Amino acid sequence: MRDRILEHKQQIKLFIKELIGFAILFAILGLIVYFFFQKSIYSNIDAGLNRQKERIERNTYANEGPLSVNQRPGGFNPFNNYNNSDFQTNVIVFNKKGIISNRGMLGQRNYKLLSKLTVKNRKLNQVEEITLWSHNYVTTFRGILLKVSDDNTNPEYAGNYVLILQNIDADLLALHSFVEALIVTLVFFWAIAILIAYYLSKSSMKPIINSWHRQKEFSSNAAHELRTPLTVIQNQMEFLLTKPNDKVVDQIQPVSTTLEEVKHLKVLTQRLLTLARSDSNIVQAQRSDVELKPFFEGVLSPFNEIATSQNKSFVDTIDVDGTGHIDADLIKQLVVILIDNAMKYTPKGGTVAVKIAKNHSNLKIVVSDTGNGVPDEDKARIFERFYRTDKSRNSKTGGTGLGLSIAKWIVDQHHGRIHVRDNHPTGSIFTVNINL
Repeated sequence: MRDRILEHKQQIKLFIKELIGFAILFAILGLIVYFFFQKSIYSNIDAGLNRQKERIERNTYANEGPLSVNQRPGGFNPFNNYNNSDFQTNVIVFNKKGIISNRGMLGQRNYKLLSKLTVKNRKLNQVEEITLWSHNYVTTFRGILLKVSDDNTNPEYAGNYVLILQNIDADLLALHSFVEALIVTLVFFWAIAILIAYYLSKSSMKPIINSWHRQKEFSSNAAHELRTPLTVIQNQMEFLLTKPNDKVVDQIQPVSTTLEEVKHLKVLTQRLLTLARSDSNIVQAQRSDVELKPFFEGVLSPFNEIATSQNKSFVDTIDVDGTGHIDADLIKQLVVILIDNAMKYTPKGGTVAVKIAKNHSNLKIVVSDTGNGVPDEDKARIFERFYRTDKSRNSKTGGTGLGLSIAKWIVDQHHGRIHVRDNHPTGSIFTVNINL
């Protein structure tokens, strides 16, 4: 229960972090899009103002007089209603006294609003945003103030200040609508991000939780496996301490038992170390070209004597030639594990057979025994760490439940496959296929 609570808390933390990450990402994305959209709008407006400024300075409109209220084709009177009006381009001329000199061109309503403007010399030739208020509306402009040269051929401009205004109410409305649409879009995607973050946090936690459970199970099982031989050794040593005057030959049984448990403990420790290193990727296959036939002959030769000493038959068939690209040390360990496993569960008078063959680039290793076999329900789990079947494969035979797990890891390192099937009438057949 406590573990489930810890897992849930960790998943929530991961979910929150991913959700915050998505939120920051969307916020940055929204700000960038808004920045470039706003810059695009204002750049177009400012470019138009500067073009108007250049025309006036070059006196492009010398024969036309000051610009009218509305410069855009299909002119629109900005005071057709009392709401925020769509002012467009307006040019206001201030004489040397700062008084608007083109009042007649602006119209009464325009003049009433624009008369609030004054000449600001410090803003000369600078684009600025200007907001004007009336009793029933507010309107916004972007404008640029210039001082026309006395040499200008248009007497309306010559020597005067000219303020060019561009109404941006429609642009601001478009920008506001864009912001609203952007916010709605970001909120929508953020809602989707909640689901994605939940899915990612849950899927990300699965391998972590599995690894954690495997680590706990490994530690628990390792402690249990180590405790058994240590307990036996301790008991035997304590018993020998009660017989200080006996000779070794008198206590050969406890000494022999102790040595067997020491050997068991040594094998167990080595295998635990191998698995620990494999989990941390310290041990990896170092493949090289190996002459296969002499290699396997050297690996299998000791088992004839071992089988004879145990009143068992050992049959080996080596049908390989040429070289193979393998990790010799790991493949030797694999073969030893499989044969040792077969020897361990084969009764006296039984037979252990090993066949090694090569077909093109495929190396096939088959190890069979005439023991009790592996129940069908255990075949899928027999390569798990510390797993042993309930019948013959148990700690009484000296097994640790780690050998086949290491064998599976070695095969995986060589990108191969390993499986077990029944050997009729009795026993098991382990088959390994490795690509050379």
